[in-house]
Amino acid sequence: MTNPAVRPTYDVVVIGLGIMGASALHHLSRRGVRVLGVEAHGPLHALGSSHGQSRIFRRAYWEGEQYVPLLERSYAGWLELDAAAHDTIAVRTGGLFVGSPESALVQGSRATAVRSGIDHEYLHAAAITERFPAFHVRPDAVGVYEPDALMLFADHARLTYLSRAAAAGAHLAYGQTVRSVRTGSGGALTISGDDWEVSCGAVVLSVGAWIGRFLPGEIAPLVTPMRIPVYEFDVEEARERDHCTGRFPAFLYEDDAGALVYGLPKWRVDEGGLKLGFHNRQLSPLDIESDRRPPAERERLELWRTINPVLPGVRSTGRGISCVYTMSRDESFLIGRSREVEGVVYASACSGHGFKFAPGIGEVLAELALDGRSAVDVSDFRPERMATTDVA
Repeated sequence: MTNPAVRPTYDVVVIGLGIMGASALHHLSRRGVRVLGVEAHGPLHALGSSHGQSRIFRRAYWEGEQYVPLLERSYAGWLELDAAAHDTIAVRTGGLFVGSPESALVQGSRATAVRSGIDHEYLHAAAITERFPAFHVRPDAVGVYEPDALMLFADHARLTYLSRAAAAGAHLAYGQTVRSVRTGSGGALTISGDDWEVSCGAVVLSVGAWIGRFLPGEIAPLVTPMRIPVYEFDVEEARERDHCTGRFPAFLYEDDAGALVYGLPKWRVDEGGLKLGFHNRQLSPLDIESDRRPPAERERLELWRTINPVLPGVRSTGRGISCVYTMSRDESFLIGRSREVEGVVYASACSGHGFKFAPGIGEVLAELALDGRSAVDVSDFRPERMATTDVA
């Protein structure tokens, strides 16, 4: 780097300062190592997957029990970060997961909660509507309610991690695109950009949808950057309080066609709208450098028509933006050590449900970079699971 305050040699360089890189930088700085975080864009850019107001944290994970160890580490991490922050990071809203008794969402959430000892309730339709008046579910619907689920404030969380890392001695460089990562003399790694170069002992690669450009043979064939819209819908004025924290939980809803909708409450009556989006609909491949199409009117109406029977107080008017999911084929994470470039560890392909894991995954990345192993078993997320054999 041209900045003379930045040392030319580091123990670890973190490339990409979205939520995973920010968490990794924080955990590395806490261990007292010389660490540099490099970001190609600005601190609050909206080109990746970490920006925005809010995210859901839940542990009654319908996707499977293999996520629970990372979720437990992350839950403790979010509470710690919130306690140390000037801004609100986490609010306990509770989480409601609604569908038919046979839905994958309800069955999976309940199974994980029971087997992992996660506090929860199993609610029938009348109890859902009585407790949460914004919801009007069908008589045959059921829900799993997790009282300790959280609403996370995304931008606040990332900036707090970065601020704490800087206070602990980490160096941060914005607007610096990394052009190459290569093994140098003596086994050290050399990181190069435009008119700058640093060396380090290990690299944490946390670049989201750009990961295929750094590991083209190893990871690029396993991931697909996808565009997905997310919306902020207006709520009928007379019913706004029913859609705010305290009366409205973070939720997932699965309809009979398998469409999965997520939503988060309004933080305050006089602020913004209700955040809603499909998790498994309206996804389309994108060019990560150039494709930032806004949501189409038909996409917004499709979501509203899906959720309006359940949330009749939500108006059809709303605003949308396009976000990025980095998808793997099985919609799970890729965490590991690179086989292409010795000394590189990475996490990507969060597949639209990774933000909540940032405290745990950041700690894992720091441990892999410094110790070569992690205290949390992440073998379920190794890319080798996706190896396929062609069948003639």
